[in-house]
Amino acid sequence: MPVDGDLKSILDFPDAEAYLLIRMSTSARGSEPEGGEESASPASQEGEGARRVTGHDVAARAGVSQSTVSLVLSGNPRARIADATRERVLEVAREMGYRPNLLARGLVQRRSYALGVVVPDLDNPFFTEVVSGAERVAAEAGYGILLADTREIAAGEHLMRLRERQVDGVILAGLAVETLPEEALAGANVVVVDEPPDRYPGVMSDALGAGRMAAEHLLELGHRELAFLGPASPAHTFRMRERGFVTRLREAGIRLTSPRLRRTPPSVAGGEAAMRALLASDREVTGVVCANDLVALGALKACAAAGVAVQEAVSIVGCDDIEMARYVTPELTTVRVPARGLGARAARLLLLTLDDADTSALVGRPLGVELIVRGTTAPPDSPGGPE
Repeated sequence: MPVDGDLKSILDFPDAEAYLLIRMSTSARGSEPEGGEESASPASQEGEGARRVTGHDVAARAGVSQSTVSLVLSGNPRARIADATRERVLEVAREMGYRPNLLARGLVQRRSYALGVVVPDLDNPFFTEVVSGAERVAAEAGYGILLADTREIAAGEHLMRLRERQVDGVILAGLAVETLPEEALAGANVVVVDEPPDRYPGVMSDALGAGRMAAEHLLELGHRELAFLGPASPAHTFRMRERGFVTRLREAGIRLTSPRLRRTPPSVAGGEAAMRALLASDREVTGVVCANDLVALGALKACAAAGVAVQEAVSIVGCDDIEMARYVTPELTTVRVPARGLGARAARLLLLTLDDADTSALVGRPLGVELIVRGTTAPPDSPGGPE
């Protein structure tokens, strides 16, 4: 994070944060007695005469120096502080309702304490869950989230805006990195979600396994006339889900013909249109796998409109297990992908990257997926099913 020239000399001192907090507190004293810190909780305000609690207050009550308080509250793992002293400082800070001034800390540490998260579509509940997981981890570490989706503004433009706001790093979820402009990513701290970690560190779900799992479920039920609805997308997740499905069919001696591989946007409207076209051209299909749950929900709607009984006449499998999958009738059989887990792991990975810490425990191992069998799948010879 850029720092004004008149502060550069301050930042070179070991006790820079303490010095800067003193300076900010003194400069703001005209309007607020201790304006360098955020306000304390109501209880602590009463106990401190309604003035803001500062690092000096914590140091005085804990019986340590201001620099010790600064080191403890910064969470610096390299700081050589005795465990007993660390616990005493943290306990006093909690009792007094102390809150660090992130602006001051950011100036000292050259950070904004803000992370960017860019997703394709916030109308898709899967990505809101990814964001939720990332936000929880970021908040625990004292970071805020700046959020953007690419439905109306291109990812490259969002990235440039985030860079202008001097975010410390960016999480790209479900976006094909190779399609993004180089200048938007140059020099940025980037973590990708569900994209190959070739250029940037990343976290992934077992997308290939998800496609295989959906196909295996229908094959085990006895289906042989199968179709796939999904986008012709550069997004790695969709390509891998389709590949897993097609590969498993090929292993079973089933060839997926082009009319049964329907291209559609990954949305409810897209799924409805693709399923309507499939039903109009091929009534022999008894099992359909959809690239995500939104496509599957659209397929359910198309079946209802066409008078095709789901489960009895055709089985449908989604992917993601968004909340709505449990509230449609019949409930959607799907492959659960840990969206919050992906977001949380991505945020942890980004934070470790910012600290130049070891990230090996978080990379290279995809998060597992799970088949959730509900009411949209059954054997093809079930009562009322196709002959």
